[in-house]
Amino acid sequence: MKPLLLHTCCAPCATVTVEEYARAGYGPSLFFRNPNIHPYKEFVRRMESVELFAEAMGLPLFVDGDYPLEENVALLLASDPRCQGCFRDRLGATAEFARRNGFDCFGTTLSVSPYQNRDWIIQAGGEAGDEHGVEFVCIDCRPRYRDSIAVSREMGLYRQPYCGCVFSERDRYEKPSRTRQGEHGEKR
Repeated sequence: MKPLLLHTCCAPCATVTVEEYARAGYGPSLFFRNPNIHPYKEFVRRMESVELFAEAMGLPLFVDGDYPLEENVALLLASDPRCQGCFRDRLGATAEFARRNGFDCFGTTLSVSPYQNRDWIIQAGGEAGDEHGVEFVCIDCRPRYRDSIAVSREMGLYRQPYCGCVFSERDRYEKPSRTRQGEHGEKR
């Protein structure tokens, strides 16, 4: 199996994504770097859930526990659209970590969510791979999204109610207007 660094947004998304990358001939090592997750208590809860998953599955795990709140909020506010800047930030850091640690390729668990803009993920990953000299591998795991829910429930993994940033947390409560464009590219 070819070693692959897998950016891991959360344990539930990792469940089937790890299986799909392994099925494609990759040996995933997990990389948790998600400074977008707010508040800090939520960040810690998701990080601990990824640690439990990695331990249960016997997977190598690298954790970037830095929490640059001000820098991340500034990045999100400066990005239009916000999610695209977030993908660039996290996948760029993953590609850099992969290069520095001897991985020839990297991927992301974001590829399982039907709520994320796949084109933006592919673009951000491709740009990051080109910049750092590592291959971005993006397997479309969206058909297994419901499986990820079932597996995470069976394993007792924490399932979060929103994407992660303070804006997505707000958006889950806010009533959408008919003219507002959603961050994930959908009309609301």
